[in-house]
Amino acid sequence: MIRIEKTTARFTLIMTIERMGKDFNVSFYGGDEPHIGAVALAVPHAGLSDHAKVDSSVSLLTVCGHKEDELARKISYALATTFNCTVSVACGIHLDSATPQEIKDVLEAADELLAQVVRELS
Repeated sequence: MIRIEKTTARFTLIMTIERMGKDFNVSFYGGDEPHIGAVALAVPHAGLSDHAKVDSSVSLLTVCGHKEDELARKISYALATTFNCTVSVACGIHLDSATPQEIKDVLEAADELLAQVVRELS
């Protein structure tokens, strides 16, 4: 299992990646109240316009009122397409009274963690 963290003055985000055969199960959570806000499942397939390229289809489940679905989709799609495997992502990040800048900081931290995961798994 891989576990990586990104800490700022306001929050800590944690990403864990567990191999399940050739597939990955990812948890991405943090902030003031970690939880499950959205779950994504990405399944790779041959690209529609270029069958030599890997593409992925993503299915999402989102808890009503939560906004983690796009993060879960992005992470699952990136990993499934990069590694040609099925990827599940459970995502839950909550910051009390988050400012627009703090939301931007979370998205940037997520990109950094995703890039680090890709490097570690490659």
